[in-house]
Amino acid sequence: MNKQIKEEVCASCGNPIIDGFNDCCDFIAKHQGLPDPDDIIESMPNSGQDLRDFRQAMSKAFLQTQIHLEHMVYLDKKNWSEHHELSKFIFGSSDRQMLFWMFAIDPIGEGFSPKTAAQYLRRDRTSVSKELTTMHDLKLIYRNTKEGFQRYYLPSKKLTDSALWFAEYYVDMTLRVTEEPARDRFFKYREAEQSFFKDLKKRGRDAQ
Repeated sequence: MNKQIKEEVCASCGNPIIDGFNDCCDFIAKHQGLPDPDDIIESMPNSGQDLRDFRQAMSKAFLQTQIHLEHMVYLDKKNWSEHHELSKFIFGSSDRQMLFWMFAIDPIGEGFSPKTAAQYLRRDRTSVSKELTTMHDLKLIYRNTKEGFQRYYLPSKKLTDSALWFAEYYVDMTLRVTEEPARDRFFKYREAEQSFFKDLKKRGRDAQ
């Protein structure tokens, strides 16, 4: 009686493996099995774990550039707050910062009242009202004089000019740090990742 030879099958798809490969093998697996060393491409991943390690290394390198950016912005805000009353108020808390940016919305319509500002920021009305009074004292906002909107505030030119200046500052700081290769690499990698999984999800929906 002939001894039955056990057929080797792929653990992923169950198809028979011939010469070490089957149809479901990706390029990494097939590349590893190339018999001629001259055909091996240098600096290729050998497994999915290599790709995970590669992504993790890029992510960690990017993190260091982000820390550098946050540190520079922190020091600048600290310096401004020590020398300028306006900056001291704005950067005194994250709530105040968002209150400041909120008034730079364009178009802003009739402005914001304590009630609508609190709703927009998802904060309690009392604390928002107090900060609006301080902003008014700093001449960052002024009362809307239109009939029916006297409780609303509008941004002063001082506020909109300051908001534009800070926006330009953030652009310059971001560009300066983005020049670091580690930052640019991860941005491009993440963009490719998002595009791939978005298309994958769309193909899955279309197949249903």
